[in-house]
Amino acid sequence: MDKISSIRDLINLWPTRNDLAKDLMVICAALKVTTAQVHKWAESDSIPAKYHNAVLKAARNRGFAITAEQIVILHDPDRRAA
Repeated sequence: MDKISSIRDLINLWPTRNDLAKDLMVICAALKVTTAQVHKWAESDSIPAKYHNAVLKAARNRGFAITAEQIVILHDPDRRAA
């Protein structure tokens, strides 16, 4: 994927949404992430803030070049309105 322009694009870096949920659970079992939650994040174009750090770590573990700044920009309401 050349450009990540949405949360859905970010989520779709993983082979499956279940893989993302599993990766997040490995990083922090207390998060209790389900595949259904990941589907909702893609649909709503938003990942709750409490998961951002775990998503960054999971992305890094898979070799995805995602930064905190990118996650902030993807959640910017002005970007969504454009």
